[in-house]
Amino acid sequence: MLKTAKYVLGNFGTNCYFIYDADDMSAFIVDPGCDFDIIKKAINERGFKVKGILLTHAHFDHIMALKAVKDLTGAPLYIHENEAAMLADPDMNMISLYGDAQNCITADFLLKDGDAIKLSENEIKVMHTPGHTPGSCCYIFGGIMISGDTVFYESIGRYDFVGGNYKTLRESLQRIASLDRDYRILPGHGTSTTLSHEKQFNIYFQ
Repeated sequence: MLKTAKYVLGNFGTNCYFIYDADDMSAFIVDPGCDFDIIKKAINERGFKVKGILLTHAHFDHIMALKAVKDLTGAPLYIHENEAAMLADPDMNMISLYGDAQNCITADFLLKDGDAIKLSENEIKVMHTPGHTPGSCCYIFGGIMISGDTVFYESIGRYDFVGGNYKTLRESLQRIASLDRDYRILPGHGTSTTLSHEKQFNIYFQ
C-alpha cells in the first residue's frame, strides 16, 4: 500500500509530495518546487529510494528544485506529453521571472491519459486534467488523488496564465466529479480535501 509525505516549499507554498511504499521505501517525488535542501534532508532522513520524479504541470513554482533533485537521485522525469513544451520554455513556465532556467530540462517519459506508472508492486494512474495548463494531470492511487493546481480546497487553479483555459478546466472538473470514489485530494497548494466535499462546497463543481 502506498503512502504519502508532504513538504510545503518556498514563498509560494508549493506542496511537494513523496509517494512511497513503506515496505521498501521506494518513492516518487511529485513537484519538487524549490527548497532543495528540505527535499534532500527528507530523502536522507526517511531513507526514500527515489525511483522517479512526477510533475503535475510545469509552472515555475513546481520545478525550481527539479534539476538538483534529478542530479541527486538520477531518477527519470515524467510529465504529460502536452506539458513538454511548457517545461522547456522558461517564459511559458515563468521560471525566467522567478528561478533558474536550468530547470527547464527534458522529461524522460511523456505520459498520456490513462497511463499507469509502477512503483514496487503498485500502480499510479495518470488522469489528464487540462485547463490550468495544457498538460496538467492528476496522479491517482488507492483512495488518493494528487491534483496539482487543478483542484484546491473549495477552489481551483488559475486559468489566466499561458495555456490556461477556463472552459477546459471546467470540463476537467466535471470529469473528476464523475469518478465513482470519494478520493482524498492532495492539491498543489493549501490543505487537503475530499472529492465529496468539493462536489458539495466548491462552486466550480456546480
